[in-house]
Amino acid sequence: MHQLKTKFSRFETEPTGGGQWLHLSLLSPVDGSSVSVVAGHKPPDPFFASGSFLMFPWVNRLEPNPWAREPFYPSTHWLTDGNGIPLHGLFHNLPRTVSEEKQGENESFVSFSMEIPKAWEGTLLSKIEVKETYQLFPSELKIIYELGNTSDVEFPFALGIHPYFRWNEEESIDDLFLIGSGFHQIKLGDYLLPERVLDDELLLHGEIPLMGKNLDDLYVSKGNEIPYIGLFSMNKKEKLLISGGNFYQVYTPQDRRSIAIEPMTSTGNFLHFPGANPNMIAPHSVKRIQFSIRLDQF
Repeated sequence: MHQLKTKFSRFETEPTGGGQWLHLSLLSPVDGSSVSVVAGHKPPDPFFASGSFLMFPWVNRLEPNPWAREPFYPSTHWLTDGNGIPLHGLFHNLPRTVSEEKQGENESFVSFSMEIPKAWEGTLLSKIEVKETYQLFPSELKIIYELGNTSDVEFPFALGIHPYFRWNEEESIDDLFLIGSGFHQIKLGDYLLPERVLDDELLLHGEIPLMGKNLDDLYVSKGNEIPYIGLFSMNKKEKLLISGGNFYQVYTPQDRRSIAIEPMTSTGNFLHFPGANPNMIAPHSVKRIQFSIRLDQF
C-alpha cells in the first residue's frame, strides 16, 4: 500500500495491484470535517467493482479492437464483457513503481511509472511511456497522466479513470443528488457500444435525485464551461465535483452503496464511433491529461 497525506486529507493506493484506489478522504470546506468520498477496493471484491482503475489505451468497449492479437491477446491484461467485447484497456492491472514523491502539510504528490510486460517489448504500445501522478490538497485530488510517444508514428488513444464514489460509509446513493454542467446523452446499443448523440435534450444541468435510478449511461459535455459531474447530499452543505473529461460514463452498482462517475477523453469504441474525439500523440512528443476530484461549498 502507498499512502499520500496532507494535514487534512488522505489518499491510499495499491501500486503493485494495478494502482487500485483504497481510500480518499478530503477536508470539508464548510465545517472542517473529513469526508470519505471513494468506495475503496477491498478484497474479495472483484477488481473492477470498487476503488478506481485506469482505462487506457481505450475506455470501456472497443470493437473491432486492433490489440486483439498477440502479445496482448490472450493475456492476463485482456478483459471482455459478457458479449466477448474487450473492456477498459490494457493498463488497469499493470504494477506501478514510485518515481518521485513529496509529502507536505498542504500539498503532497507522488508519481508512478508503469511496469510494461516483457511480452509487449517491440510493439508500438511499448513505446508509449505512461506517468501517473497524484497531487493531493486538503479538499482536492488531481490525477495527471503524461503520455510520451517515443515512436516515429502518431498514436491514437482514449484515456479515463473509473472511480466509485460515496458520501462516507453511512449514506446510500439513494440519499444523494447528481448535478452537472449540462450534457447530451449518447445512445448505447445492445452491446453497450455508442450509436448516436441524443442532442435534442440537455441533461445533468440541475439537481437529479438518485433515488431508485439505475444508470449505465454515457454523456458528452455541452457548453463552453469546464465540464463536471458532481454529487451532493441534502444532509450536507458541500458538493463533490468530478472534472477533466468531455465524456462521462455514470454507473450505479446494484448494491446502491456507490456510484461510478468516469471522466474520459473519448467515448467507448473511440476508433469507430464518429463522435468519439480520439486523442493523438505526435511522434516524439508528450500529451498531458488531468482530472480533478474536489469538495466545494454548495
